[in-house]
Amino acid sequence: MITMVKNILLLLVAIVFLSSCDNGLEKITPPAERSAEAISNLRDDLVAPTNGWVLNYQPTLESGIFYILLNFNDDGTVRIQSDVPGDNDYFYDQTVSYRIDTRLSLELVFETYAVLHYLFEQNQSTFGAEFEFYYVDKEGDNLRFASKSDNDGEQTVISLEPAGADASDVFSRELAENLLAYDTISSLFIGPMQQIALTDRNVSIFWSMNLVERSVTIRNLAEGVTTSDISATNNTLELEHESGYGFFDGKLVLTEPLETTFMGAAFNFSEMTLSTFSETGEILCTGGTANSPVYTGSSTGLGSATMYKTLYDVKGTEFQPMEDSPYSVNVFFVADADGISMSRAGSINDYFPTATGFAFNYGFIDSDSAYYACSADSLVQPENAVGLYYEDENGNLRLGLRKFDVVSAVDNKVEIQFTTSTDPLDDYYPCDLTNEERTNLAAITDEIFGTGGGEIHAAYDFFRSSGSDLDVFTLYNACNNYEFLLVQ
Repeated sequence: MITMVKNILLLLVAIVFLSSCDNGLEKITPPAERSAEAISNLRDDLVAPTNGWVLNYQPTLESGIFYILLNFNDDGTVRIQSDVPGDNDYFYDQTVSYRIDTRLSLELVFETYAVLHYLFEQNQSTFGAEFEFYYVDKEGDNLRFASKSDNDGEQTVISLEPAGADASDVFSRELAENLLAYDTISSLFIGPMQQIALTDRNVSIFWSMNLVERSVTIRNLAEGVTTSDISATNNTLELEHESGYGFFDGKLVLTEPLETTFMGAAFNFSEMTLSTFSETGEILCTGGTANSPVYTGSSTGLGSATMYKTLYDVKGTEFQPMEDSPYSVNVFFVADADGISMSRAGSINDYFPTATGFAFNYGFIDSDSAYYACSADSLVQPENAVGLYYEDENGNLRLGLRKFDVVSAVDNKVEIQFTTSTDPLDDYYPCDLTNEERTNLAAITDEIFGTGGGEIHAAYDFFRSSGSDLDVFTLYNACNNYEFLLVQ
């Protein structure tokens, strides 16, 4: 009897336990419903603001800011307005589709090609921009998202902020468009260089600009507003200050303002109002007809400011004749007007496929006498000559040079003219170059410098020189956009 009672009691406890478990299971929302609820909640948040959202999009810590407005709709479309020029203003105002997914996390995906996809593609898709984002959280009225493709440990987090009714008034698209004019006649190794002349302070800022990433490297400050004054005073400050920038309400604004001291006074540069644009500046290619761009405006605390396109580089003036050894570089770093190595797809590859180096004798003294003539001493290299290191058919390293005269050397600009001697053998080194080798050297050097010679502008390459004992210069031909590096 007692055993039966115990069994009945155990049965009752089991029934109660199972009932309680069933009740608990019924309270757990199925995953599909939870996902649907999360998607619905995020969509509600996205469409809620009357004027949409402001996104000051900075794809990487080093890049600048792209000003973007987003207006999400319940039907799965979003209107995107931006200040990114290109494709006949295609990215200024688009309406595209978006979706919200729940896979590993809640995701916001811009499905149709738009400005974010365009930014993603820049620098062969290595820029760091994104069009797929993980939802992070809601911080006050703002929605935060993280870049989905960042795998380097530094995930970019963006914040959507509710837009005001006048948010579109901040757009400064004309500035972004006009600055594209500074990208012409520019070294691909260094990037477009500008001089900002601050007349009221008698100071110039020299910086190089990356128009794709919206970043600048402030290379120098210099006393004076003309290159002749700057050369005469020779009072400069080397900086290498890096910053992103954005366009807001008619101004170019730095993400990292410059704060330093120069000429005995504080010097703070954070923004420049760009007022009047023209193409009335210096003609950068001698014999050319195209004037360079000029932007006039002002800078808070510094007064009037004029931005010029320039090929003048303060540290580039250190490119000087070297008596002890020639300048040289790996032949890969000789580029045509499209930035393609001539040793990979060009005349160097065609004529000297075994070339390994590019040589530039500039004031080189090879012996007690720099005079070179084939009939005199074929072992003495010319003082001024340019050419290639290459392997001959026997695998021996050869050097072939074409001689030039220096017509002028002013600041960082050097003009050369290839020699035309009575005996053509005197114009090349060494004597035993074949007629074909001399002809091919002439074709390559005429292509780089211009037929018979031309002008090159030297700029110091801070990036490739940093961390080494070497000084690297970019030599740029403004008349045909060819360029090459040289190592000192």
